[in-house]
This record gives sequence, structure tokens and C-alpha cells, in this order.
Amino acid sequence: MAIDLASHWVQEGFIAFDTETTGVDVSASRVVTAAAVVFKEGETTSVRTWLIKVDVDIPEVTTAVHGITNEMSQRDGQEQSVALAEIRDFLIAAGLPVVCFNSGFDIPLFNADLERKGLSPLPTEQVLCAYVIDKQCNKYVKGKAQRRLKPTAERYGLELSDADWHGAEADATAAGRIFLAELAAYPQLSDLSAVELSAAVNSWRDEQDAEFQEWLSRQPPRPAS
Repeated sequence: MAIDLASHWVQEGFIAFDTETTGVDVSASRVVTAAAVVFKEGETTSVRTWLIKVDVDIPEVTTAVHGITNEMSQRDGQEQSVALAEIRDFLIAAGLPVVCFNSGFDIPLFNADLERKGLSPLPTEQVLCAYVIDKQCNKYVKGKAQRRLKPTAERYGLELSDADWHGAEADATAAGRIFLAELAAYPQLSDLSAVELSAAVNSWRDEQDAEFQEWLSRQPPRPAS
């Protein structure tokens, strides 16, 4: 049974947040672009985006994903410390929960970037993850790579064109829409406040990571090449 979101805390709003980065190493990669999409009453009401002048090279393999080249970053990007502080201040000042599709990547990488510049990390008491919620509430999804953003959106009946992917604004918007679909689909989430759901997400992520490591330990070793 789906829940009625009309009286749910989500109506007051949340910010869907996404980053595009120089790589996947949380401790060493940099945020290249970021987007904060504000949702209220189930609809997007405003968008903030940032392009950052990063202090490392952007590998061609990641440019192929998000389209930002070194030239674009250096020519058009905002100074790194200023942009990172702006993003952090915007997210905090809004006073709204922050929703990511993979908060276990976006938030630690963003905080590592902040800390490198001597800036305080983003508080995480109301950070929510649509990816973790999907894995927890919809455990048995068959098919390779079906937990990625696009197939996940499609499973929740969201229609987005191929042009809508791999930019921070588009991916943040998709994450927000997936999160709304999850709240509507899973009644067990309806009694949790944003803080309680954030704590549950952290617990679920730890359990999921442990289950994955256990699964890996049961796999036969690969033959030597």
C-alpha cells in the first residue's frame, strides 16, 4: 500500500544534491561540478549549480562521463575554496534534508575536498540516500547494473531521456524524484523523521557493505593470468 505524502515532512522540502568529480577515489578526487535542486511539495522550485576550477587534472575517462574538460574547468570554473564554501553554506542555510543517490560517495568526497581547503565538513545528520533505500526496501533486483541511477529511475516509473544523464543537475533531479517515489512506495518509511531516516540509512549501508564483503569472501579465487 502506497502512502499519502500530503501530510509527510517531505512536503516541507529537501535538497537533492549531486557531484561530478575527477575520479572515484574519495580521498583524492575533486568535485568538478555540483548541483543542489530544491524540492518542495514534491516539485522542483530552484536549482543552484557550480563549476569549479580544480587543482588537479581531469582524466579523459571522467571527462567522457560528465563532459567537463580541464580547459572548461580552468577557464570558466569558480575558485575552488570559494565554490566549496558556497556549496556547503547553501546546503546548511537551507535547513533542509539533503538527498543523494549515492551519499556514501558524494558526501565523503565533498567533505574531503572541504577539509583539504581548511573548511569544516558538511553536517550529515539529515543526509539521505536513495540508493541505500532502494537496496533495503527492494532487495531482489535481477540483472547486471540494475542498481545504477537510470535503471533505478525506470523501475520507479520515471521517464527521463538519455540526454538527462551524467550532469550534476540532471542526476540530482533524478535522485530527488527517485526518493519521492520510494517514500510513496514503502509505507515502512512513513513514520521516520528525516533524522531518523538518515540514521537508518547509515545502519542499512553498514549492513549492505558487510553482506557484500561476506559474498566476496565466498567467491572462488580468480585463476592466475
